[in-house]
Amino acid sequence: MRKNLNRLQALLLVLLCLFCSCAKDIRLGKYPDPEPSSIYNLRRVQITEGLVWGETAIPGVVTSDIKHGNFDSRVLVIQDLNNEAAVAVALPVANASLNAGDVVVMNLKGASIVERSGELTIINLPLEQLKATGEQRVVVPKPVSIAAVLANAKYWGPLLVKLDKISVYNQESDRLNGDLVIDDEIAEMKVSFNAGSAFEQESNPGYIESLIGIVSKRGSDWSVRPRSLNDIRLGVSEILEDFEQGSNTNYDSKVMTFVTGAWVIDGGITATSTADPKNGKQSIRLQGTVGNANRNGVVAMNFDLKGVKTVSVSHGIYPAAAELANINPTVLSVEVSRNGGQTYQLVGTAEIDIQSRSLSTNTFSINAGFNEPVRIRIVNTSQPFANNSRPRINIDDILFKF
Repeated sequence: MRKNLNRLQALLLVLLCLFCSCAKDIRLGKYPDPEPSSIYNLRRVQITEGLVWGETAIPGVVTSDIKHGNFDSRVLVIQDLNNEAAVAVALPVANASLNAGDVVVMNLKGASIVERSGELTIINLPLEQLKATGEQRVVVPKPVSIAAVLANAKYWGPLLVKLDKISVYNQESDRLNGDLVIDDEIAEMKVSFNAGSAFEQESNPGYIESLIGIVSKRGSDWSVRPRSLNDIRLGVSEILEDFEQGSNTNYDSKVMTFVTGAWVIDGGITATSTADPKNGKQSIRLQGTVGNANRNGVVAMNFDLKGVKTVSVSHGIYPAAAELANINPTVLSVEVSRNGGQTYQLVGTAEIDIQSRSLSTNTFSINAGFNEPVRIRIVNTSQPFANNSRPRINIDDILFKF
């Protein structure tokens, strides 16, 4: 009996020693506040109720853009400089100083992170704790499919992404407003547009060659939110008319087919001489004669293009004696029609440099909507000579950008 008692006492002594030893390893009191060094690491901190951050210096680049109305001025999206991770910051006041592309350093001291509408969001962060470094960085959007967004966005956060070849479905409106459904023939999600944004007056193109935007979540729905009209690309981004096809040396009005389509050449010819300024083998030498209805001095599209944002026109002087001695300005006008050529409005003018023997280029703003058809014409509006003919100018490469 005494032997068993001794064994029991020995066992109790061992257990007591083990308890005392383990007690020394237990960390009592409060753990230090987390201090992640990057947004990538920030998204991997275990979030608990009442979590408050310690002093940090987390670098990132602003990707949201408040200038075009599709982002709240009190929300910033900041992306990791090196990794596929981003975070939303809900500011206590409207932001008017930080713009897309600004590199910033975040001090999260005293701030909190919560889940809002399914997305981790930093709150209670004073704007002064977001310090701009003065550096600018262009963020290249991550090329993804919709399926990849749905599978990975919870890890990435509000990452800047690029979706290719997607369909956009109308619901209650044919405008880019509210939440619209998009798909890439494999999966679908939503694209979001704020009321009053730059997108609101744009009609839904139905198909988009590429869409750039920031991923966001509302409850259980994932969406992508573009920042400006430049984030939406419809098919080709530019078309060049070089007037290299066809030939005609009669100044009377005619329709000629070039690479972009049919053009009315009214009071002009295709010019190939060594004296004619041109890119390539020929340009349009445009004159026009007052009182001659068949020679108005106009180069006009006989077709429409949709969504033209700008048009650039290259021009020069035909260096004959009369043109070079002209004391009056030699001028062309660019006009736009939004009703199939029924009426035209002046877009702008350009003065031809009669001292130069090469072409100069002027760019004019058209700003057509995504589905808006427009056509342009170039008119020789120079003051005519005594014989009623205007000084001859050369028109070549016309570049349309969408």
